[in-house]
Amino acid sequence: MRKTTLFICLLMVFSCQDTKENSQGENFTNNVNKVATTIVDDSEKLLFFNHPIQPIQPEFIKFSIGSVKPKGWILEMMQNDLEKGVVGALDELYPGIKSDNLYHTARRGGMEDIPEMGDLVLTGAEWEKSIMWWNAETIGNWWDGFIRHAFLTENEEAIQQSHKIIDNLLTSQDKDGYIGIYKPNLRFQHKGSNGELWAQTTAFRTMLAYYEFTNEKKVLDAVKKAMQVTMKHYDANSKNPFDLKNEFGGVTHGLMLTDVCETLYRITGDTVYQNYATYLYKAFSTYSINRSFNDLRYPFLIEKDSLFEGHAVHTYEHIRSMANAYFNTGYPELKTAYTNMLAKLEPCILPSGAGHGNEWIAKLEANPDDTGSEYCTMLELRNSYGSLLQKTGEVTFADSAEKLTYNAMLGARNSDGTAITYGKTDNCYVLDGKHHQEGKSIDDPRYKYSPTHSEPAVCCVPNYTKNLPTFLDLMYMKKEDGIAIVLFGPSELKTYVDQTKIQIEQETNYPISDEITIKLTIEKPISFTIYLRKPKWSNNMDISIKNASVQLENGYYKIKKEWNTNESFSITFQNDINKITANNGEVYLQRGPLVYAYSIPHREEVIKTYSDSKFRDYYCFPDNRDFVNLKLTKDSKFTLISNGSSNSFYTNHWYLEGELFDSSSSKNIRVNLIPMGKTILRRVTFPLK
Repeated sequence: MRKTTLFICLLMVFSCQDTKENSQGENFTNNVNKVATTIVDDSEKLLFFNHPIQPIQPEFIKFSIGSVKPKGWILEMMQNDLEKGVVGALDELYPGIKSDNLYHTARRGGMEDIPEMGDLVLTGAEWEKSIMWWNAETIGNWWDGFIRHAFLTENEEAIQQSHKIIDNLLTSQDKDGYIGIYKPNLRFQHKGSNGELWAQTTAFRTMLAYYEFTNEKKVLDAVKKAMQVTMKHYDANSKNPFDLKNEFGGVTHGLMLTDVCETLYRITGDTVYQNYATYLYKAFSTYSINRSFNDLRYPFLIEKDSLFEGHAVHTYEHIRSMANAYFNTGYPELKTAYTNMLAKLEPCILPSGAGHGNEWIAKLEANPDDTGSEYCTMLELRNSYGSLLQKTGEVTFADSAEKLTYNAMLGARNSDGTAITYGKTDNCYVLDGKHHQEGKSIDDPRYKYSPTHSEPAVCCVPNYTKNLPTFLDLMYMKKEDGIAIVLFGPSELKTYVDQTKIQIEQETNYPISDEITIKLTIEKPISFTIYLRKPKWSNNMDISIKNASVQLENGYYKIKKEWNTNESFSITFQNDINKITANNGEVYLQRGPLVYAYSIPHREEVIKTYSDSKFRDYYCFPDNRDFVNLKLTKDSKFTLISNGSSNSFYTNHWYLEGELFDSSSSKNIRVNLIPMGKTILRRVTFPLK
């Protein structure tokens, strides 16, 4: 009786709020509900899935989570974020993480179980049914990032907190194996929008990361048992999880259970998980429920010349699911879809390396002035680049992963790690809670710095916590005859080659440096090959090494030799300063992986404070408008300046010195352009005079 009364009250609240302005902003509400009036069954287009599979052998194999540890400035930044920044504080800043035990004591049975949603303003719109699962995304992704930070930085207090997180998930498991957010009345029998698979994805990714840090077999067994339940209820012989009347994001986020399948396959070698991942992609491709969330369906991918139009996070994360289905089957039809996918992705890429989409791609090409990028889109695209790199070995995907990480992703973080931007344009002249385009300003709460972003959704900050930890997972990969160093940055790999203990360290300030020292510590002398990626932006790599065979093949230097117990060699990159034309017709400067920007002096306006005074929401306004007058000339020349060395990304003095034309004075002026990863307000692209 109490729950019925509460449900009626909630409906009344929603009804009363119809006149309120939704806290999401116009851009979101105008795009979220594109539910198909008639659900089309595309099964006839998918009959090739019945053919025998011919899996394609991936170029690399990923190391287990925790094999790669941070060093240098990456370690310093991760320690700061855990101990002083948003990573360690988010559960206090957003109390919903602690108060909403949705996998255990607060499972959902209906709208009467609506959780506390911070500053979210509800209006009674149909899509707001999604709030039943939203906290599973927030909480699960924060768990994942927090636990990775705890173990990678060896923070004992955080490790103890991590044990408690996992213990609670283990205790939540039902006798039949179910781990998830729904009570039995809703479980696996949804008729519309839900977060069943998505909630399991975020929890299982967390649990598998913890398992690989600790080797606690009971955690792996719990995930395997829970997956058995899900695979029983959603498969080709029972119910298609995407055969629904409507959906608003949670259902199609659930396709990312393929991440869990890939990890389980890597850990166990059991092909049942890869086959289930393929089934999920086929099931996803069968029905088009809501056009806003399914750009990567096969029937849409075979439309070669159409642009992506959906929710950017979904589009970029689903790249992994689509690519995995192609490599697991080898179907020529999926090869066509894969090729078209990469062609459709290209127009989405900004100078910073980010894929545009401040929520929606909307059939727009990337424009550094107008099309912002959401932090979640950055993380998902970067991790999809890592997946494509692992499968293909193509250095362009490694280049793209580095460029995105070191420019757009770091450029969304403030220097002390207490806030990030939810959405940000490459050319970012102001952050004032509005989206500015072609002289118009539209309210959008995503454009500010915040440690939570609780008005639209607490999603980008949890995903920020996963940035550097998941980047580390991509830096080294296995080959049959050795080890590939595919991404560069201060880090250390510990592994085995032919049962011999190997440790490889990159000692460097890269990318704020052109030099890397590779140090090897080996249990006993052993012969194997190190594959060293040659970035396409580097004219040459000077490799100083003795008694080795060094050959450049397919974008990698193959270094073959017998390695002694303690050895080192050095790498020096030879990089030019390149002028590259962006989609807006203007030009930006890139050297190595770094894009350079004019840093705009600014002032901050605090709009919200938290109990811990160092955390705040704030806008940023330019001190002047001088940046609008700056242009590049054909004769503009810049020189790299490097003064001193620091273990901090932000205090390293590494910039381009040169001249820009000031149209207000009709004179050339001396300027310093800094890496855009160090900027708040900035100008990245310049008209060519």
